[in-house]
Amino acid sequence: MKYALIFDDFSHIFAPANALFFKALVIAAILLEVAVCPVRAEPSLKPEQIPNILVEKGKNLSALKAVMSIQSMYDGGKSRQDVKGFLLYRRPSDFRFQGIGPSGNSLFELVIRATHFELYVPTDGKILKGEKDCFARKFPDVAEIEGLIPILLLQWKDVRFDRLLLRDNEKIVLRVTFQGRVWGITLEPQNLFLKRLVRLSPGGETDLTADFGDFSSGEDGWLPRRFEVQSPQGGWKTLVRISKIETNPFIVEKNFLLEPVFSTSTESCR
Repeated sequence: MKYALIFDDFSHIFAPANALFFKALVIAAILLEVAVCPVRAEPSLKPEQIPNILVEKGKNLSALKAVMSIQSMYDGGKSRQDVKGFLLYRRPSDFRFQGIGPSGNSLFELVIRATHFELYVPTDGKILKGEKDCFARKFPDVAEIEGLIPILLLQWKDVRFDRLLLRDNEKIVLRVTFQGRVWGITLEPQNLFLKRLVRLSPGGETDLTADFGDFSSGEDGWLPRRFEVQSPQGGWKTLVRISKIETNPFIVEKNFLLEPVFSTSTESCR
């Protein structure tokens, strides 16, 4: 349409033969623009279809194993030891993470099941155990990451979709309710990969953000290999990288029981 206007504006200054040549140039320019500029069609997916698609995508994933590296930053630059570790997860709420130090020694083993946790620290010779709420107070970043796993695994059957907030060629943003909290979720429109989560406090302020990336192709390509979780109010940021993922491994009850090699004492979390 813009090229037609150009031709209409300037064709009167050309002789008829030259005008035909000029019009041919305009047509060529139009064809060139179509060739080099991708056409962005409006998504045909209806917003009300998204929840069912997400539930369907993740419904066959019952458990996973993963190799992870974790970096945490606190209070404007302070950091604790970077940790590499091994994650086991089984639906709906069985979680185990073993942290490994640079020399390959076990730093800790954490098991979370339902509303309880156990944390084994070999160098201390003790097991700390108690309610998840107590664990969250002591280790807020780890607790938040563990709490995000049900969403990361697309267990959307437990999520209430409230409304569509934004939709364009770059992203789809929805407001949802999960575990009694309000979230904003950002999805990549072509494959519905989860790109971002924003959790709101009861007062409507952002109290947690999580950004995801490094998706791959294949059956489990929707699982992010990199995510960064940040708490503006808590003053911490954690970067997680995943180098290996095995979906639906054989995991039994024994895999979520701590078995210290040496005798240990037990301490209740307070």
